[in-house]
Amino acid sequence: MKKLNIYDQLNAATLLMVSPEWRKVKAARKAAESFETPDVAIPTETRTIAGRKIRLAEAGPADAPLLVLLSPFPESILSFTGSWEALTKKCRVIAIDLPGFGASEGDRHDMSPTAQGDHLAAIFNELDLHDIHLVGPDVGMGAALAYVLNHEHRVTSLAIGHGPGAPGPFKLAFMINMLAKFGFMRFSTGLLGAGPLIAFSSKLGAIRHRANAKQMDDYKRAYSGRVPEVVHWFKDLRAKATELADRVNEITIPTLVFWGDLDVMFDPSNAKHLDEALPQSKLQMLPEAGHLAWADQPELFAEMIIDWVETANKDL
Repeated sequence: MKKLNIYDQLNAATLLMVSPEWRKVKAARKAAESFETPDVAIPTETRTIAGRKIRLAEAGPADAPLLVLLSPFPESILSFTGSWEALTKKCRVIAIDLPGFGASEGDRHDMSPTAQGDHLAAIFNELDLHDIHLVGPDVGMGAALAYVLNHEHRVTSLAIGHGPGAPGPFKLAFMINMLAKFGFMRFSTGLLGAGPLIAFSSKLGAIRHRANAKQMDDYKRAYSGRVPEVVHWFKDLRAKATELADRVNEITIPTLVFWGDLDVMFDPSNAKHLDEALPQSKLQMLPEAGHLAWADQPELFAEMIIDWVETANKDL
Protein backbone atom coordinates (compact mmCIF):
# COMPACT_ATOMS: atom_id res chain seq x y z
CA MET A 1 0.00 0.00 0.00
CA LYS A 2 1.17 3.49 -0.84
CA LYS A 3 1.49 5.77 2.19
CA LEU A 4 2.44 9.35 2.82
CA ASN A 5 6.21 9.21 3.33
CA ILE A 6 8.75 11.59 4.86
CA TYR A 7 9.20 13.42 1.55
CA ASP A 8 5.45 14.00 1.33
CA GLN A 9 5.14 15.15 4.92
CA LEU A 10 8.13 17.50 4.87
CA ASN A 11 7.06 19.21 1.66
CA ALA A 12 3.49 19.51 2.93
CA ALA A 13 4.80 21.00 6.20
CA THR A 14 6.70 23.63 4.20
CA LEU A 15 3.56 24.56 2.28
CA LEU A 16 1.58 24.77 5.51
CA MET A 17 4.19 27.06 7.08
CA VAL A 18 3.62 29.67 4.37
CA SER A 19 -0.18 29.26 4.47
CA PRO A 20 -1.65 31.93 6.78
CA GLU A 21 -4.79 29.81 7.26
CA TRP A 22 -2.91 26.90 8.84
CA ARG A 23 -2.77 28.46 12.29
CA LYS A 24 -6.59 28.58 12.49
CA VAL A 25 -6.97 25.05 11.16
CA LYS A 26 -4.27 23.68 13.45
CA ALA A 27 -6.06 25.08 16.49
CA ALA A 28 -9.41 23.69 15.32
CA ARG A 29 -7.91 20.25 14.69
CA LYS A 30 -6.38 20.25 18.15
CA ALA A 31 -9.71 21.16 19.78
CA ALA A 32 -11.79 18.69 17.76
CA GLU A 33 -12.40 15.04 18.56
CA SER A 34 -10.65 13.34 15.67
CA PHE A 35 -11.42 9.95 14.14
CA GLU A 36 -10.10 7.73 11.37
CA THR A 37 -12.59 7.07 8.58
CA PRO A 38 -13.84 3.46 8.93
CA ASP A 39 -12.80 0.99 6.25
CA VAL A 40 -16.01 0.42 4.29
CA ALA A 41 -15.97 -1.49 1.02
CA ILE A 42 -17.05 0.62 -1.97
CA PRO A 43 -17.64 -1.54 -5.07
CA THR A 44 -15.56 0.39 -7.59
CA GLU A 45 -15.28 -0.58 -11.24
CA THR A 46 -13.83 0.97 -14.38
CA ARG A 47 -15.93 1.24 -17.52
CA THR A 48 -15.31 2.78 -20.90
CA ILE A 49 -17.94 5.50 -21.11
CA ALA A 50 -18.13 8.00 -23.96
CA GLY A 51 -14.66 6.85 -25.07
CA ARG A 52 -13.04 7.37 -21.66
CA LYS A 53 -12.04 4.94 -18.93
CA ILE A 54 -14.17 6.14 -16.02
CA ARG A 55 -14.11 4.75 -12.49
CA LEU A 56 -17.40 4.61 -10.70
CA ALA A 57 -19.19 2.77 -7.92
CA GLU A 58 -22.85 1.82 -7.72
CA ALA A 59 -24.93 0.46 -4.84
CA GLY A 60 -28.34 0.78 -3.22
CA PRO A 61 -31.91 -0.22 -4.12
CA ALA A 62 -32.63 -0.01 -7.84
CA ASP A 63 -36.04 1.60 -7.24
CA ALA A 64 -34.77 4.25 -4.79
CA PRO A 65 -34.09 7.91 -5.72
CA LEU A 66 -30.98 8.26 -7.87
CA LEU A 67 -28.08 10.05 -6.16
CA VAL A 68 -24.93 10.83 -8.17
CA LEU A 69 -21.79 11.79 -6.22
CA LEU A 70 -18.93 13.58 -7.98
CA SER A 71 -15.34 13.17 -6.78
CA PRO A 72 -13.32 15.92 -5.06
CA PHE A 73 -9.63 16.71 -5.63
CA PRO A 74 -6.99 15.58 -4.62
CA GLU A 75 -9.17 12.77 -3.30
CA SER A 76 -11.50 10.41 -5.14
CA ILE A 77 -14.91 8.78 -4.74
CA LEU A 78 -13.41 6.91 -1.76
CA SER A 79 -13.68 10.25 0.05
CA PHE A 80 -17.38 9.37 0.54
CA THR A 81 -16.51 6.21 2.50
CA GLY A 82 -17.80 7.60 5.81
CA SER A 83 -21.33 8.17 4.50
CA TRP A 84 -21.49 5.39 1.90
CA GLU A 85 -23.45 2.83 3.91
CA ALA A 86 -26.06 5.34 5.12
CA LEU A 87 -26.57 6.81 1.65
CA THR A 88 -26.87 3.45 -0.10
CA LYS A 89 -29.55 2.26 2.34
CA LYS A 90 -31.90 5.01 1.19
CA CYS A 91 -30.75 5.86 -2.35
CA ARG A 92 -29.47 4.28 -5.50
CA VAL A 93 -26.01 5.80 -5.43
CA ILE A 94 -23.62 6.17 -8.34
CA ALA A 95 -20.28 7.78 -7.44
CA ILE A 96 -18.11 8.99 -10.32
CA ASP A 97 -14.45 9.93 -10.49
CA LEU A 98 -14.59 12.88 -12.87
CA PRO A 99 -12.41 12.60 -16.01
CA GLY A 100 -8.84 13.46 -15.07
CA PHE A 101 -9.56 13.12 -11.36
CA GLY A 102 -9.36 10.10 -9.07
CA ALA A 103 -8.83 6.94 -11.09
CA SER A 104 -10.59 8.17 -14.24
CA GLU A 105 -8.75 8.83 -17.48
CA GLY A 106 -8.09 12.43 -18.48
CA ASP A 107 -5.55 15.22 -18.96
CA ARG A 108 -5.13 19.00 -18.84
CA HIS A 109 -7.78 19.50 -21.54
CA ASP A 110 -10.36 18.28 -19.02
CA MET A 111 -9.36 20.82 -16.37
CA SER A 112 -12.22 23.30 -16.57
CA PRO A 113 -15.82 23.31 -15.35
CA THR A 114 -17.03 23.59 -18.95
CA ALA A 115 -15.12 20.49 -20.05
CA GLN A 116 -16.31 18.57 -17.00
CA GLY A 117 -19.91 19.60 -17.65
CA ASP A 118 -19.60 18.28 -21.19
CA HIS A 119 -18.24 15.00 -19.85
CA LEU A 120 -21.14 14.67 -17.42
CA ALA A 121 -23.60 15.14 -20.27
CA ALA A 122 -21.92 12.32 -22.21
CA ILE A 123 -21.69 10.04 -19.16
CA PHE A 124 -25.32 10.55 -18.11
CA ASN A 125 -26.51 10.03 -21.69
CA GLU A 126 -24.56 6.79 -22.13
CA LEU A 127 -25.63 5.43 -18.73
CA ASP A 128 -29.21 6.60 -19.50
CA LEU A 129 -29.59 8.29 -16.12
CA HIS A 130 -32.67 10.39 -15.39
CA ASP A 131 -34.16 12.26 -12.41
CA ILE A 132 -30.71 12.73 -10.89
CA HIS A 133 -30.04 14.26 -7.51
CA LEU A 134 -26.55 15.54 -8.29
CA VAL A 135 -24.04 16.09 -5.47
CA GLY A 136 -20.93 18.05 -6.38
CA PRO A 137 -18.39 19.14 -3.78
CA ASP A 138 -15.08 20.86 -4.64
CA VAL A 139 -14.24 20.37 -8.35
CA GLY A 140 -17.56 18.56 -8.61
CA MET A 141 -19.37 21.82 -7.85
CA GLY A 142 -17.92 23.47 -10.95
CA ALA A 143 -18.73 20.41 -13.04
CA ALA A 144 -22.31 20.24 -11.77
CA LEU A 145 -22.97 23.94 -12.36
CA ALA A 146 -21.52 23.83 -15.87
CA TYR A 147 -23.61 20.76 -16.70
CA VAL A 148 -26.97 22.25 -15.69
CA LEU A 149 -26.15 25.64 -17.22
CA ASN A 150 -24.84 24.42 -20.58
CA HIS A 151 -26.87 21.30 -21.32
CA GLU A 152 -30.42 20.02 -21.54
CA HIS A 153 -29.90 18.33 -18.23
CA ARG A 154 -31.45 15.38 -16.41
CA VAL A 155 -31.18 16.77 -12.89
CA THR A 156 -34.02 16.96 -10.37
CA SER A 157 -32.00 18.73 -7.69
CA LEU A 158 -28.47 19.93 -6.95
CA ALA A 159 -26.39 19.73 -3.78
CA ILE A 160 -23.16 21.71 -4.17
CA GLY A 161 -20.43 23.23 -2.01
CA HIS A 162 -16.78 24.09 -1.49
CA GLY A 163 -16.07 24.94 -5.12
CA PRO A 164 -16.09 27.58 -7.87
CA GLY A 165 -19.21 29.41 -8.98
CA ALA A 166 -20.19 31.66 -6.07
CA PRO A 167 -20.81 35.33 -6.88
CA GLY A 168 -19.19 38.06 -4.83
CA PRO A 169 -15.58 38.37 -3.64
CA PHE A 170 -14.90 34.61 -4.05
CA LYS A 171 -12.49 34.27 -1.13
CA LEU A 172 -9.82 31.58 -1.52
CA ALA A 173 -6.89 30.30 0.51
CA PHE A 174 -3.47 31.80 -0.11
CA MET A 175 -2.06 28.70 -1.83
CA ILE A 176 -5.08 28.33 -4.13
CA ASN A 177 -4.73 31.97 -5.13
CA MET A 178 -1.06 31.37 -5.89
CA LEU A 179 -1.87 28.34 -8.03
CA ALA A 180 -4.52 30.33 -9.88
CA LYS A 181 -2.27 33.32 -10.57
CA PHE A 182 1.18 31.94 -11.26
CA GLY A 183 2.37 29.34 -13.72
CA PHE A 184 5.56 28.75 -11.74
CA MET A 185 3.43 27.67 -8.75
CA ARG A 186 1.58 25.13 -10.88
CA PHE A 187 4.89 23.97 -12.36
CA SER A 188 6.58 23.54 -8.97
CA THR A 189 3.52 21.81 -7.51
CA GLY A 190 3.59 19.42 -10.44
CA LEU A 191 7.25 18.67 -9.75
CA LEU A 192 6.53 17.91 -6.08
CA GLY A 193 4.10 15.19 -7.13
CA ALA A 194 1.01 13.62 -5.64
CA GLY A 195 2.15 12.90 -2.08
CA PRO A 196 2.86 16.45 -0.86
CA LEU A 197 -0.35 17.75 -2.44
CA ILE A 198 -2.45 15.05 -0.78
CA ALA A 199 -0.69 15.52 2.57
CA PHE A 200 -1.23 19.29 2.39
CA SER A 201 -4.92 18.92 1.55
CA SER A 202 -5.46 16.31 4.25
CA LYS A 203 -4.15 18.77 6.86
CA LEU A 204 -5.54 22.11 5.67
CA GLY A 205 -8.85 20.67 4.48
CA ALA A 206 -9.76 18.36 7.38
CA ILE A 207 -10.77 19.19 10.94
CA ARG A 208 -12.11 15.97 12.46
CA HIS A 209 -11.44 13.07 10.11
CA ARG A 210 -8.22 11.36 9.16
CA ALA A 211 -8.20 9.33 5.95
CA ASN A 212 -7.66 5.60 6.44
CA ALA A 213 -4.86 3.60 4.82
CA LYS A 214 -7.01 2.37 1.93
CA GLN A 215 -8.07 5.92 1.07
CA MET A 216 -4.52 7.27 1.17
CA ASP A 217 -3.33 4.40 -1.01
CA ASP A 218 -6.08 5.15 -3.50
CA TYR A 219 -5.39 8.88 -3.62
CA LYS A 220 -1.64 8.40 -4.16
CA ARG A 221 -2.15 5.79 -6.87
CA ALA A 222 -4.81 7.92 -8.55
CA TYR A 223 -2.61 11.01 -8.90
CA SER A 224 0.84 9.46 -9.21
CA GLY A 225 2.51 11.05 -12.24
CA ARG A 226 -0.57 13.13 -13.04
CA VAL A 227 -0.21 16.25 -10.91
CA PRO A 228 1.38 18.39 -13.70
CA GLU A 229 -1.77 17.80 -15.74
CA VAL A 230 -4.35 18.09 -12.97
CA VAL A 231 -3.07 21.39 -11.53
CA HIS A 232 -4.23 23.05 -14.76
CA TRP A 233 -7.63 23.08 -13.02
CA PHE A 234 -6.32 26.10 -11.09
CA LYS A 235 -5.16 28.05 -14.15
CA ASP A 236 -7.35 31.17 -14.46
CA LEU A 237 -9.59 29.73 -11.75
CA ARG A 238 -11.16 33.09 -10.95
CA ALA A 239 -12.11 33.67 -14.58
CA LYS A 240 -13.58 30.17 -14.83
CA ALA A 241 -15.48 30.71 -11.59
CA THR A 242 -16.81 34.08 -12.78
CA GLU A 243 -18.26 32.47 -15.91
CA LEU A 244 -20.36 30.26 -13.64
CA ALA A 245 -21.12 32.92 -11.02
CA ASP A 246 -22.51 35.29 -13.64
CA ARG A 247 -25.14 32.69 -14.58
CA VAL A 248 -26.12 30.86 -11.38
CA ASN A 249 -29.29 32.96 -11.18
CA GLU A 250 -30.46 31.03 -14.27
CA ILE A 251 -30.62 27.77 -12.28
CA THR A 252 -34.24 27.16 -11.37
CA ILE A 253 -34.02 23.63 -9.97
CA PRO A 254 -33.92 23.20 -6.16
CA THR A 255 -30.35 23.57 -4.93
CA LEU A 256 -28.83 22.73 -1.58
CA VAL A 257 -25.70 24.74 -0.78
CA PHE A 258 -23.62 23.00 1.88
CA TRP A 259 -20.34 24.18 3.39
CA GLY A 260 -18.10 23.38 6.33
CA ASP A 261 -18.09 26.30 8.76
CA LEU A 262 -14.30 26.00 9.16
CA ASP A 263 -13.36 25.76 5.49
CA VAL A 264 -10.32 27.98 4.90
CA MET A 265 -9.67 26.86 1.32
CA PHE A 266 -12.98 28.16 -0.05
CA ASP A 267 -14.23 30.62 2.55
CA PRO A 268 -17.76 30.01 3.98
CA SER A 269 -18.77 33.51 2.85
CA ASN A 270 -18.85 32.03 -0.66
CA ALA A 271 -21.72 29.80 0.45
CA LYS A 272 -23.82 32.76 1.55
CA HIS A 273 -23.25 34.65 -1.70
CA LEU A 274 -24.17 31.57 -3.71
CA ASP A 275 -27.32 30.92 -1.70
CA GLU A 276 -28.44 34.52 -2.17
CA ALA A 277 -27.94 34.34 -5.95
CA LEU A 278 -29.81 31.08 -6.57
CA PRO A 279 -33.57 31.40 -7.19
CA GLN A 280 -34.48 28.21 -5.30
CA SER A 281 -31.93 27.26 -2.68
CA LYS A 282 -31.31 26.23 0.88
CA LEU A 283 -28.08 26.85 2.79
CA GLN A 284 -26.76 24.37 5.32
CA MET A 285 -23.51 24.88 7.20
CA LEU A 286 -21.86 21.78 8.64
CA PRO A 287 -20.36 22.46 12.10
CA GLU A 288 -16.77 21.65 13.04
CA ALA A 289 -16.03 20.80 9.40
CA GLY A 290 -13.38 22.02 7.01
CA HIS A 291 -13.08 21.94 3.24
CA LEU A 292 -13.66 18.18 3.27
CA ALA A 293 -16.91 18.64 5.19
CA TRP A 294 -18.59 15.46 3.89
CA ALA A 295 -15.70 13.47 5.42
CA ASP A 296 -15.42 15.54 8.61
CA GLN A 297 -19.14 15.10 9.33
CA PRO A 298 -20.13 11.88 7.50
CA GLU A 299 -23.23 11.16 9.58
CA LEU A 300 -24.55 14.73 9.32
CA PHE A 301 -23.72 14.80 5.62
CA ALA A 302 -25.63 11.58 4.96
CA GLU A 303 -28.63 12.77 7.01
CA MET A 304 -28.60 16.11 5.18
CA ILE A 305 -28.48 14.53 1.72
CA ILE A 306 -31.13 11.89 2.47
CA ASP A 307 -33.49 14.51 3.89
CA TRP A 308 -32.82 16.73 0.88
CA VAL A 309 -33.54 13.94 -1.61
CA GLU A 310 -36.63 12.61 0.17
CA THR A 311 -38.43 15.80 1.16
CA ALA A 312 -36.53 19.08 1.50
CA ASN A 313 -35.91 19.70 -2.21
CA LYS A 314 -39.68 19.57 -2.77
CA ASP A 315 -40.36 22.28 -0.18
CA LEU A 316 -38.65 25.11 -2.07
